[in-house]
Amino acid sequence: MRIRNRWTMNLNKACGPYTGRNVLRLVLLVALAAGMMGCPNGKTADSADQYTCPMHPTVVQNKPGACPVCGMDLVLQGRPGEEVKITAELNYLLKPTNAVVISSIRTITPEKREMMVSVNSSGTIDYDTRRFTAVPIRFGGRIEKMFVRYSFQPVKRGQKILEIYSPELLTAQRDLLYLWNTDRENTRLVEGAKIKLKLLGISETQIDQLLSSGKEMYSLAVFSPADGYITELKVQGTGIAVSSPSPSGGQMGGAMSGDKPSATQGTPLPDSELGVREGMYVNTGQDLFTIVNTEHVWATFDLYPEDGALIHVGDAVKISLENAEGLFQGTVNFVEPFFKRNEKFARVRVHLPNQGNKMRIGQLANAQFESPSGMATWIPISSRLELGTKSIVFNRRRGVFRPKEVVTARRSGQWIEVVSGVEPGDSLAYNAQFMVDSEGFIKVKN
Repeated sequence: MRIRNRWTMNLNKACGPYTGRNVLRLVLLVALAAGMMGCPNGKTADSADQYTCPMHPTVVQNKPGACPVCGMDLVLQGRPGEEVKITAELNYLLKPTNAVVISSIRTITPEKREMMVSVNSSGTIDYDTRRFTAVPIRFGGRIEKMFVRYSFQPVKRGQKILEIYSPELLTAQRDLLYLWNTDRENTRLVEGAKIKLKLLGISETQIDQLLSSGKEMYSLAVFSPADGYITELKVQGTGIAVSSPSPSGGQMGGAMSGDKPSATQGTPLPDSELGVREGMYVNTGQDLFTIVNTEHVWATFDLYPEDGALIHVGDAVKISLENAEGLFQGTVNFVEPFFKRNEKFARVRVHLPNQGNKMRIGQLANAQFESPSGMATWIPISSRLELGTKSIVFNRRRGVFRPKEVVTARRSGQWIEVVSGVEPGDSLAYNAQFMVDSEGFIKVKN
């Protein structure tokens, strides 16, 4: 009884007399205390809640906490009936990252038009073999005197090169002098003797000199038939062979290499002493020298078959030379397919005038070939991604970029022709390299 009275006194001190308002306060305090005792966080716990680790789904518990494996905070799982429904619009989001790329980036549309196609290549300046002039000997004999001493010595047309003593030529002179002195009226025989001397290489001037002096010449001169540089080259088929020994010394007439050229090279020997000497005997029909003229040269370029197929005779070409200013304009004169070291190539030849010998034989040259493409489909080069064995573009459909294999061909500046794989209405990513971190993640499925 005393205990009950004491509790009542304490309650009266806390809440005051038993009025209606005080009783209501008391009931609210008791209910609040009971609720806090039932749920420490101020809400009722639900035994259906489950928490799991995002990285380790096997870790599941019914209260918040940390993952015992990686230490990440556990997250509340969705309750039954609250799962996200996968619709057609969201289906592409669940595909692997190597199947689609989602982004808001710049796109372009393939263009169908005609453009100027350009192909770049490196080559060299070479001799124009059409301007090679042989100096053959039409009669056998012994070289009495030489007036040229080294390879690539410049000579002019009509310049004396050497003098030869020939018993055959001496006999032909004596026959003409005998007819001229004994039977000059027999013009038929006299003219026949003159023609024989001309066929042996004697000029009309030398014949007149013989008849006026009345004395045969024991050594007759051989003159240069053209302007150029004298060499000991021989043209064999479509190539060039060298009959002189290995060279020593510097360079002359623009020769850049001291290597002995092969039978298919057009690079003669640099300066060296001539293999022909005074006192040597020569045979009838032997080519002692070749006069090379550099007023016109060739620029030759070796291209791969795919590039060579784009170049045709008559296409314009711009050529720049190593250590030379300015560009040289020309046109393609010849395209020759050939094999080299078990590989297939296309050799392109351009004829160029060489006034003032500005172009040196063996000089490196860079060429840019240009030709109209005709109507074709073009895309920026940046839209194409090279994967080694194939090329792809990223085609956008329904907001998703998918890789698609394409076949490309010619280039024109920053554009490239697409043979197959795209349509005029396609929307392609402008920068294909930006679409992926590594080409190895791409799986193309057209």
